[in-house]
Amino acid sequence: MLQAVLRLVAPPDKRDEILRVFSGMSGPTEVTKGCRRCRVLCDVNNDDAIIYWVQWDTREELEDHLRSERFRKLIPYIEMSLEPPEVEISQLDVIGGIEIVVSAIEARHS
Repeated sequence: MLQAVLRLVAPPDKRDEILRVFSGMSGPTEVTKGCRRCRVLCDVNNDDAIIYWVQWDTREELEDHLRSERFRKLIPYIEMSLEPPEVEISQLDVIGGIEIVVSAIEARHS
C-alpha cells in the first residue's frame, strides 16, 4: 500500500475555499477503486496549513489518481500555497491498529 501526504499553507483569504474544494474531492476519491482513505485535515499548529492524505493499494492506482481530472482541479489551489508544498509518498508494508496499542500497554505492565 502507498500513502501520499500533501501539506500546503493557504493564503488566509483562500483557506475556506481551498478546504471546500479539497473536502469536496475527498468523497469521490475515496470510492475510487484502490483508494483506502482520502482525508483533508487541518494542522493544529498552523490554522492555514491543510493536509491532503490518501492511501492507495498500488502505485499504479496512486499514479492514476495523480493524473486524473479530479486531482488536476486541485493543482491551482496547491500552487497558491504560501510555502513550498510538502509532499511525502511512502510504501507501507505493515499496518496495524488498536492491537498494537493494546500490546504495547500490556507489555509495559508485565
